[in-house]
Amino acid sequence: MANLIRLLSSPSSTILGNDRRLKVIEFLREHNNEAEVSELVEYICKAEGNEDRRHRKSVYVSLVQTHLPRLQREGIVNVERGRVYLLGVPSEVHTFIELKNEGKNLWPLAYLIFSSISLLVSLALASSEGVIFSLILLALSIFHWICTR
Repeated sequence: MANLIRLLSSPSSTILGNDRRLKVIEFLREHNNEAEVSELVEYICKAEGNEDRRHRKSVYVSLVQTHLPRLQREGIVNVERGRVYLLGVPSEVHTFIELKNEGKNLWPLAYLIFSSISLLVSLALASSEGVIFSLILLALSIFHWICTR
C-alpha cells in the first residue's frame, strides 16, 4: 500500500492518470519501442471497444494534441514525422502497468479496510447509526471484492 501511495504522489502520476497514455506505453513496449501514430490509434480503439470512424478521429486528435506531447515533455517518448519512439519509462509506471495487467485491483481492499476501521470506531464510540452504516459499507466492500476477483 505504501508503494501505491508513493506511486500516486510521484511525477509519474500525470502519466498514470490516463488510460490512453498507458496504452501508448504498453503498445510501444510490445512493439520494439516504436510505432506509427496510426498503429497507436488502432490499438487504443480496439482496447476501448469502439472502432468507428468518428471514434478513431477522436483518439487521433487526443493523442496528437494532448497525450503524445505530455509524454514527450516527460521525456518518455519522442515523436518525429508521425512515428513515436519510446525513450524511457519511470520504474513506477512499469510497476503500475504490471499490476494493472495482472488484474490486481486494490480498490476493493481499500474499501474493505476503510469500512472495517469505520466499524471499529463506531463500536468504540457506541454509535448505533455508525455501526449500521459501517456494516452496510462492509457488506458493499465484500460484494465489490467478490465481483472484481
